[in-house]
Amino acid sequence: MPSTSPKRSLDLPNKNQEKGPQKKKSKYSIVNMMIFFKIKGKNSKKNDESVKLTSKIQTNNETTSLEFVLTVTDFDKEQITKAKSYVNLSKYSEALSILEPISKQSITIDYDVLYWIGHCYEYLENYELADQYYKLCANYSLDDGYWETVYGKFLLEHSNLSNEERIEKGISRLISAADKKRFVNAMYILGKIYINGLYDVEQDFIKGALYLKRAYNGGEKERAWVIFEKKAKELVSCGQLNEVPLEHIWANS
Repeated sequence: MPSTSPKRSLDLPNKNQEKGPQKKKSKYSIVNMMIFFKIKGKNSKKNDESVKLTSKIQTNNETTSLEFVLTVTDFDKEQITKAKSYVNLSKYSEALSILEPISKQSITIDYDVLYWIGHCYEYLENYELADQYYKLCANYSLDDGYWETVYGKFLLEHSNLSNEERIEKGISRLISAADKKRFVNAMYILGKIYINGLYDVEQDFIKGALYLKRAYNGGEKERAWVIFEKKAKELVSCGQLNEVPLEHIWANS
């Protein structure tokens, strides 16, 4: 995981259309927690409220105390929305000035924030930092495949690795998203790459057709068929393919 980013090549869909809210991992392993809230006071209207949480953790027969200050507030959520509006306007530096402080003050890791930081750095052409943030999101255990697809495509387009290593790592990420996480758009992108030989990847009509067929049956019917049909017609015209199969026969073969 509204159009908050410019359209990417290969038609990677908008993150918010593909992913729901992300679950967050806690920094603490807690069996039973009783949290008592003490509001120490109110700041001026220009500042958000600070809430002190005193946590009493009970694990079996042992009881320990933990105190910390919760800094992620509704104000932060409003700021994140504001940052995304800056992204939509291609004001990436302004978006970063909001997102980076939030990412550093949160008790738990907000991978959605990290993703948008990586996105901003990519479009500011700071590919080294973009790589770091995208990789964190791609490795997140609850990623449904969107972030790994973004990272795989990023490696193919912007990695400073050698050509062979760039292709190997980028394709590996896309295959992971398509095969392990069954992310349909990763199947479509792999099919488009293989069938056309994009990003210096060796052209493979059979492998490309297979991924496009999987994407087709996963819901990407129109886009997958258009790509396959176009390439099939080219191969028929040069005698490398006997005929273009009918759509329904191809999809179910």
